[in-house]
Amino acid sequence: MNLLNSLIFEEQEMYDANKIDFDRHWKEIIAGMPDSFLLLLEPELFEQIDFAAKLQPMEQELFPIHSKQRIGKHIADKIFDVKLKRKYAMKKATIHIEVQGDGRDISERMFKMYYKLFDKGRKNIYSIVLVTDPSAQHPTTFDHHFLGTSVQFQFRVHHLNNFTETELFTSDNPFALALLAGKYQASTRFNAEQRYTYKVNLAQIIKERYSFVESDIGMKLLIFVDAILYLPDDLHEKFMKEIFRIFKEEGIDMAQAEKTKEVITFGELFERCKKEAREEGIKEGIKEGIKEGIKEGIKEGIKEGREKGREEGIKEGLNKGIMEGQLIEKRKIAIKMINSGLDINLIISLTGLSADEIRSLKEQN
Repeated sequence: MNLLNSLIFEEQEMYDANKIDFDRHWKEIIAGMPDSFLLLLEPELFEQIDFAAKLQPMEQELFPIHSKQRIGKHIADKIFDVKLKRKYAMKKATIHIEVQGDGRDISERMFKMYYKLFDKGRKNIYSIVLVTDPSAQHPTTFDHHFLGTSVQFQFRVHHLNNFTETELFTSDNPFALALLAGKYQASTRFNAEQRYTYKVNLAQIIKERYSFVESDIGMKLLIFVDAILYLPDDLHEKFMKEIFRIFKEEGIDMAQAEKTKEVITFGELFERCKKEAREEGIKEGIKEGIKEGIKEGIKEGIKEGREKGREEGIKEGLNKGIMEGQLIEKRKIAIKMINSGLDINLIISLTGLSADEIRSLKEQN
């Protein structure tokens, strides 16, 4: 199977613009980096959230739907429960995020969701709309009047047109690149060549700013950019060659895609590359010891390296780590023996510690 054909982000038909579910891709990138989304669009709200407690996605728990319905508009709403900082009287809040990309007025829908959340016990609700249709102007309120009764519901609205290309490009917030991809998608609907250029440039920027090894931010952005800046087959194949080049520079072996004969997603391939990098990192950890602690999955490699070191005779840096760990373990064993009232000479014999070390431990405990 040709590598370019096997490495795809979605089904090939996604490159038919009429079949792309843009709202779904927007929801996924928001769900993947909600803190960056809030910091960029709602900085005042961001400052009130205690991010030490993870944001809890609540849409499925509050409004469960059948698995066959989890497409398109059925998963349009993103709902998070958040913990607020101690200085605020309110302990928790609920954030409702909707993406509107087809120009329709969804103010009534926003009001209905607000009421549903309120009815389920969520009293502190923050409602946000991200408008991705470049021609749409969305109201910020829902109003309803009947004789002497009326209701007005106000919510937050952010439009792609509110951000300039320069502002998004220079921002250090990763979600700014998602918004920039949205602007490029809107401006190149009838210009595939220009969209290709934008797409390659964004991929290169993502590669330069975010390591694919240290975090998954770069991967999430790259998957989103590929989905939102759809290309016809010939340009998509050209773009994939650029992606291979980027990953090769990052030190990830894309050739392993040839080892499998099934169609896989880009995210799945990345996880395989990440696993391979972790295994390689274990070997490097054994060779060089704990110089820099070799990144992410390599933390596990150090642990495995210690065990292998007892059998293989690990080199200088790792040997020091093993010796220190063994000494700590011996001291723990000696303390237990001391507390059990064993003779000092027996403790020395069993642990290999000196008499002075045993006496010192005895005095400390």
